[in-house]
Amino acid sequence: MSATRYAPVLLALLVLLGACATPRPSTDTAPALRTNENLNSVLWTQTSAEYAATAIQAYQGATVMLDRALADSTWTAALEQLEQGDYHDLPPAVILDVDETVLDNSIYQARLVQHGAEFSRGSWQAWVREEKATPVPGALAFTQYADERGVAVFYVTNRRHEVEPATRNNLTAYDFPLPADEDRILTRAEQPDWTGDKGTRRTAVAGTHRIVLMLGDNLGDFLSEVEVSVAERAEMTQQYAEYWGTRWFVLPNPQYGSWDGALIDYEYGVSRTEKLQRKYDHLDTEGDRQTHDDQ
Repeated sequence: MSATRYAPVLLALLVLLGACATPRPSTDTAPALRTNENLNSVLWTQTSAEYAATAIQAYQGATVMLDRALADSTWTAALEQLEQGDYHDLPPAVILDVDETVLDNSIYQARLVQHGAEFSRGSWQAWVREEKATPVPGALAFTQYADERGVAVFYVTNRRHEVEPATRNNLTAYDFPLPADEDRILTRAEQPDWTGDKGTRRTAVAGTHRIVLMLGDNLGDFLSEVEVSVAERAEMTQQYAEYWGTRWFVLPNPQYGSWDGALIDYEYGVSRTEKLQRKYDHLDTEGDRQTHDDQ
């Protein structure tokens, strides 16, 4: 029998064998990982021993300085109080920011990273109403110590007034000092002149208490009109160098803040691509930027 007679059969067999040998796409391939410029910042906050150590360091330093401040009736941490004068006989108080100073909201930030989303007021308000933020390391011990020493603890936050009840619930769940008969949570828009700039709220506290220490994670927790250029913010920091670590204590927050806004000229409405490009433009790869000590 001629070999050509079997050619069609052999060809079909070879095609079948080839199809069986061809690798097929896996049906259990892992999904592509999302890229997000805030990934490392959130993970540092949530997992690093260094984050906890830095926060505890700030609060322990504040505890030491609190005793010194109480012993000196001329001591005040608020520039607004210096302008008012005649504060020496007022009862003492400390002012703390809430987010990333007293309460850790990195769970919300992690959700944004996971879903490739950006901050929005709606998603933020929903998170606040979950009342699941946890204490920043060192915050509870410090505020309770201040309360035991007879120091009024005020929480000056840019959370909006409509979520103040949820904020109170979140704080009281962890036993942060909060008297039932006095409003110690001063929120944004609670009064007509209580804007995102906290100066008017510091002034309100300064009218009734001697503000001995202030703690926050953002330059605006200590000074007014901080939404200026990166260079101007550095100058402001140096102008009050003697306050840092004595009257003012900064908590670490690499996730967001006015420092981040300065990199994009506070134009939060521009595209995400444009934001990223502006941030890249601020990278110093040649050593041309002045050090903080030189500014």
